[in-house]
Amino acid sequence: MIHAGNSVGKFSAAKSGSTGESEPLLDLRQRIAGLEQLPPMPEMTAKVLKLSGDPDAEIKDLVKIIELDPSLAALVMRYASSPFFAYGGKIDSVFTAVTRVLGFNTVMNLALGATAARAFKIPRNVPLGLDAHWQHAIFSAALAQALSAALPSETRPPAGLAYLAGLLHNFGHLILGHLFRQEFLILNKFVTASPERSIVDIEKETLGATHGEVGAWLLESWHLPEEIVVSTLFHHDENYQGEHAVYAHLVMLTDGLLKTFGMGEGDYVGPPPCALEYLGISEYQATTIANRIMEECNALESMALSIAS
Repeated sequence: MIHAGNSVGKFSAAKSGSTGESEPLLDLRQRIAGLEQLPPMPEMTAKVLKLSGDPDAEIKDLVKIIELDPSLAALVMRYASSPFFAYGGKIDSVFTAVTRVLGFNTVMNLALGATAARAFKIPRNVPLGLDAHWQHAIFSAALAQALSAALPSETRPPAGLAYLAGLLHNFGHLILGHLFRQEFLILNKFVTASPERSIVDIEKETLGATHGEVGAWLLESWHLPEEIVVSTLFHHDENYQGEHAVYAHLVMLTDGLLKTFGMGEGDYVGPPPCALEYLGISEYQATTIANRIMEECNALESMALSIAS
């Protein structure tokens, strides 16, 4: 498993000793730890990530990269045109979408998340499949960004990073489905059979590793921001209080809120009290923001379907 002290450590599932628990049904720990080559970062993701680390990067540089990818350009313009942003003008270019509606950081992180997943091919019509994954990811990203604006100023994360945390927190399911297809399909059968059970408990009993551990392992190896690695690893851990915990609790809150709308595999149906307390936001605030996001569900559904396709 990935271990964390003040920061995220290395993936070391093969070295974990006996905990007194029964062995998982399909133990992937040895196979994961024994992989000789990690899935490579997609070329477009690498370009966007390099630009994000450039202090001299300008909007024109980001627009130039996005315009090299017609599907990504269309996605950015579709998002900017959605009623969610209530922009009254015409979105006729990526440049307009970035400068007048979405902003540099949101577009940067949307591009990172959307392109990072392209290397992974998983089944579509299963509970944890591609369609469900992207529906939940897009709604989580929009909701995490909106919730972040309501947090106290002293703990408020940047909107772009909040968006990316929501977008990528279940990335591990893409990796599991891509690298271990048969085991992933078996996991989906267990999830279908026990919808009331925690997804993390089912994964531990079935695979020996969780989607948070596997997702954080790869995102860390790709050198994505540590805030994103932490939120991926700990978004099911209500007791996590370490560095960047605000991102993990923010994602946990989005999961609970979206589950009230029948979306995702969160541990709570509704806002987790632990997340509300840690983030300093009321249940009324959180549910009001979630209801506002769901009013624009058609636009977000369209984005999700576009990426999944």
